[in-house]
Order: sequence, then C-alpha cells, then structure tokens
Amino acid sequence: MDMINIGYSGSSAAQIELNTTAMNTANAMTPGYTRQVVEISAMGASSGTANSPGNGVQVDSIRRVSDQYLVSQVWSAASDNGYYSTQQTYLTQLESVLSDENSSLSAGFDNFFAALSAASSSPDDMALREQVLSESAALAMRFDNTASYIDSQSSQLVSQEEAMVSQINTLTTGIASYNQQIAQAEATGQDASALYDERDQMVEELSGMVDVQVNVDDKGNYNVYLKNGQPLVSGTDAASLELDNNDDGSQAMTLTFAGTTYNMSMDTGGSLGALFDYQSDVLDPLTETTNSIAEQFSTTVNDQLAQGYDLNGDPGVPLFIYDPGNANGPLLVNPDITPEQLAFSSSPDETGNGDNLQALIGIASEPMDIANIGSVTVGNACSAIISNIGIYSRQNQTEAEASANVYAESQNQRSSVSGVSMDEEAVNLITYTQIYQANLKVISTGADLFDSVLQMTS
Repeated sequence: MDMINIGYSGSSAAQIELNTTAMNTANAMTPGYTRQVVEISAMGASSGTANSPGNGVQVDSIRRVSDQYLVSQVWSAASDNGYYSTQQTYLTQLESVLSDENSSLSAGFDNFFAALSAASSSPDDMALREQVLSESAALAMRFDNTASYIDSQSSQLVSQEEAMVSQINTLTTGIASYNQQIAQAEATGQDASALYDERDQMVEELSGMVDVQVNVDDKGNYNVYLKNGQPLVSGTDAASLELDNNDDGSQAMTLTFAGTTYNMSMDTGGSLGALFDYQSDVLDPLTETTNSIAEQFSTTVNDQLAQGYDLNGDPGVPLFIYDPGNANGPLLVNPDITPEQLAFSSSPDETGNGDNLQALIGIASEPMDIANIGSVTVGNACSAIISNIGIYSRQNQTEAEASANVYAESQNQRSSVSGVSMDEEAVNLITYTQIYQANLKVISTGADLFDSVLQMTS
C-alpha cells in the first residue's frame, strides 16, 4: 500500500503543477499577472516505521514569484513617467499654437508696424489709414485667440484633474478592499494570488497619478501614503480627495481620512501633480506676460497718439483699450475711432505731417517693462515667450523620454522575475506530464503487486 500511496501523492502533486503551468500559460499576456510556482517537499517516514523511505511528496503552497523591490521600482518609475508625459501633451499643443504664423503675437506686431510704415508714405491717405485700423483689429484678435487658448487649456486641466481625483478615490477604495479580501481569503486557506495581482495593478495605476510610498504591515496590508506622509490607504480604510477653489479663484485640494479633513499640497507628483504644475508654472505666467505686453503696448501707443493730431486737427484719441477681464481678450480696438481720427500729425494745421506717425513706428524698437521677461521690445517679448516655452518643452521632452525608458526597463526587470516565460512553461508542461505518467505507472505497478499478493494468499 505504501507504494500506491506514494505514487498517488506524486500524481496529485504533478496534477497541481500541471494546473499551475496551465494557469501561467493562459495568463501569459494578462496585464499585471504574476507567475506562480508550486512549492513541494518530501513527506518523511511515519514515526516508528522501520526501513521506510518516506510517504511521498506534499504540496506546501502555490507561490507568486514576486520581488517587492522590483515592484516598488515600477511604482516609482510610473510616477515620473506620468508626470512628464502628461505635461508634454499640453506643452506640445501650446508650443504649436504660439509659434503658428496665423496666430502668433509676433506676426501680429510685425503686420501692425508694417501698416504704419506703409501709411508713412502718405499719412492722409484713407486706404492706408483703414489698413492700420484693420491690422490693429487683427493684432487684438491674436491676443484674444491666445487668451482663449490658454483658458481652453486651463479648462481642460480642471476637467482632467476632477476626473483624476475621482479615479484616485476609486483606486484607494479598491486597494483597501483588496487588503480586506486578501486577509479573508488567506484566513480560510484560499489562494489569494489573483487578489494580490489586482492590488498591485491598482497601486501601479495610482502611482502614475500621484507619487506614493507603500508600506507592507505584518498582516500583509498595503498602507499607501503620499510623499508628504499623508495617508491614502491604511489597512481597510481609504482616504478621499476633493478639489475646491480658494476665495481668489485658485485651486485647493483637501484629503479626508478617518473623519478628519486636511488641506493638501498640490505638489503630489505623478500626472495629477503635472496638471497643477503646468497651470502654475506655464499657463499662469504666460497669461501674466501676455497681459503685460498688451497693457504696456496699448498704453504706449495711446500716449503717443494723444501727442498728435488727426485729419480734422483734433487731438488724438486712444486706439487700443486694455481690459484683462474682458471675455474678448485683454486688448481691444477702440470701437469709436475712425480712420480720420488716427493722430499721425504733430501739428493741428498740417494734416499731411507724419511726424507723430514716425514716433508710433519707433515704438517697435522701444523697450518696455514686461512681466516675467524684463525690459525688452514687444517683438523681443513675443520671441522670448516662444523661446521660453520651447526650452521648457524640450527639457520636459528629454525628461519624458528618460522616464519612459526607466519605466519600461523597470517593467522588464519585474517581468524577468514575475513574468511568464512560454519556453519555461513548455518545458514544465512536458516534465510535469512525465512525472504524472510515471506516478500513475507506480500506482499501477503497486496495484499489480498487491493483486499478486492477494492471489498468493487465496
């Protein structure tokens, strides 16, 4: 009987190994799946049994082949990759709009001053004056388009932030739930491998959105914290994030955990942090700079026009209106001004005098104090905007490519340990099949011997 029992234990172990190999093979392409192996050990001889080789083999456990250090490296790399890749999407779009010939502020200023220069050949020519007003309106429209695009990106950021916060709350709740499910499964002796995989996948997805630290407690729970130490998951409890606005219109975020609400830093890392940083580091300064250009330019042009006279000999009226709160953009053309009212003359008695027109043309080379740039001409200010955004974009692109490579490499390293190798599983399939068949042969042989003994005693 010992031979039959030993063979039975071997065939049972081989059957479990075959099932595990089948599971690995079936999930070779399943995202987040961790390869499983069967842990077996020899069963020693029973106490007091002489000359017994043992009682066969036993299955101790089915183990996930996972290296927590490599898994943690993937989570860390996911945060950097999420941060830079998210910013790059918006930067590429913004850079394209600002540098486009049909929408750039630089081209608008060139066209405006070109119209003034053309009018200098005949300052009292109505067609040339009409052209100056037309290019003034076109320049104002470019400011409007720039402001509208910045507002559009800001709205997209807010929408994506709200969606991401909702998703983060779903993930933290899910991780806390898996902590509980894993504990319950293991308490009843069930295999929790699939639950572990799902939990790891959730943490990786969460890491792409915010930079997190994960501690594993003595019960096997994942306790997840933000990089500043604020808790997102502790055992079976999960935090909840919420976006809000401050009194000045700026964004704020709170974290509620265990019934207590805390103010949260916007420096979260990951994709969510990238959205906050893009607003504060790119869009807000860009809005401030374009508004400053519009204000300085409109004030300078209007002041110069006030020193001249129009075709009727009257003092000049403003050409531009600066209004940063206007829905149509920060720079507008005075709706009441007519071509006759352009004060190109320096004398009320000389309508063909173009001295004040020359002074207007000279504004192109006059330095102005532009926010975030310094004392530069309007043309150089526009070039500086494009250059600064371009430099920021190139640096971010370099970081994005590097972080993507690190993320891919960390995934490859994890897969080299935890991933399924089809070649290895094919060999295992053959080996375990042979072991299974050999143990069946042992059982068959033992049964034959047992039958022979029965026949001899009958």
